Amino acid sequence: MNNYESSNKQKGFELNIVGYLLELSKKMWLIVIIAIVFGVLGGVAGKVTSKDVYKSEVAFIVNTLAENEAVENSAVTAQINVTNTFKYILSGRVLKEAVREKCPGNLSYRLIDSSIKVDAVDATNAIELTVTTEDAQMSYNIAKAVVDVYADVVEEIYPNAKLNVCETPVLAQSAEENRSDVILAVISAAMGVLAYCVFVLVMFIVKDTIKTSNELSEKLKIPVLGAVQLVSNKNKASKGLLVADRRTGFSFIETYKAIRTKIENNSAKTGNKVYLITSACENEGKTTVSANIALSLAENGKSVLLIDADLRKPSITKILSLPETGDGFASVIKQEASITEAIKLIKTFNLYVLADTKAVSNPSELLSRKVTEEIINGIRDEFDFIIIDTAPASVVTDASIIAGFADAAIIVVREDFSPFSRIRMSVEDIDSNGAEIVGCIFNAETETTIKAGKYGNRYGKYGRYGGRYGKYGKYGSYGNYGYGYGATPKK
Repeated sequence: MNNYESSNKQKGFELNIVGYLLELSKKMWLIVIIAIVFGVLGGVAGKVTSKDVYKSEVAFIVNTLAENEAVENSAVTAQINVTNTFKYILSGRVLKEAVREKCPGNLSYRLIDSSIKVDAVDATNAIELTVTTEDAQMSYNIAKAVVDVYADVVEEIYPNAKLNVCETPVLAQSAEENRSDVILAVISAAMGVLAYCVFVLVMFIVKDTIKTSNELSEKLKIPVLGAVQLVSNKNKASKGLLVADRRTGFSFIETYKAIRTKIENNSAKTGNKVYLITSACENEGKTTVSANIALSLAENGKSVLLIDADLRKPSITKILSLPETGDGFASVIKQEASITEAIKLIKTFNLYVLADTKAVSNPSELLSRKVTEEIINGIRDEFDFIIIDTAPASVVTDASIIAGFADAAIIVVREDFSPFSRIRMSVEDIDSNGAEIVGCIFNAETETTIKAGKYGNRYGKYGRYGGRYGKYGKYGSYGNYGYGYGATPKK
């Protein structure tokens, strides 16, 4: 009975906040660059457009006490409350119209209105009126006009209280320090970063890729056999990422040992011997995973046959750095060579390999032949394990064909790469053809996500997989994979 359970229930929109934050953390350097660029542009714009301004200030004291009346706490509180009333009067249209008539130069009401700012000093009965314009004399004239007309305006509106000038305006000798360029730089930097974060959020939602191993397990409802950690450049092997090369690192090797143990346990419980390894799309690392699973089993004393059934883009010989092996799986299917001639023992790895070095023109038709299944069944009892590397399952039908006579299947999912819809389609297709889905391998885990306690960082180039990983989005054309999955091969 298969472990995979297909579910068509709609769960509504879900947003993985942790995954989104991890996605942002991958590009912190880009966020910093965006902030700097936008900040510089905003600062330059602020500097170019800024103008010198001059201020002239008037200070008032509110007095509601009658002459010779004793000062009490309640009276002081009343004066503070009345201060807001006078703030309203000094900010009102009546006073500003009076100022406009008093000022020389026929100033507009709009100019006077925008230049006057009135503030009440907290917890006091004091009021500060500031006039700010681009001309020192104009600021002084408006402030002086306020002093000249305020008494009549207050007397008319609020006759029972007194507003006294305690600080008269003076002519500004220098312009105020203008920080508009700094403010605009900060605002521009924040807006640039915010815009980028929104863009990343939209792309994060639209892509619908798998960001963490937990997300993979929860969505597919199948176990994750292991999360293969990224191997840094300094630890990369010269020929490929293989567990047989200690330069790949302790964590990389131990991960495959753990995967090997789970496969051995599955085989012991179920009797499974023939394991199909595939992925949803190209460039997810399935061939390297296939080779390392086979090598790990062989290192544990198992008799293992590794078959390269990806007849469109055979890569096993490249991964293992083997010379051309001559006859391969395709030759055996075509009955151009016997199975005993085609299978080669690689003594260095104590591993048997059945691999082609050149693509064929009709892979689906070859794999669909009855003889293909007969070949696998004929050698089943000769080995403890048979590991079959196949073409991507969501691209062509090759993996589905092999699933018909394989015992079990393992899906390789590269982090933040293939859309979940394609991964789910691949799993459902293989499951429906009879192979037990024993689990997934999440490829790969980075140091950032290890420290964060989660999986999910993109890792760019992952070793030498016989080529360079394509960026997300190239899987749509499949033009980089062999000769295009079904297209006529180049002569």
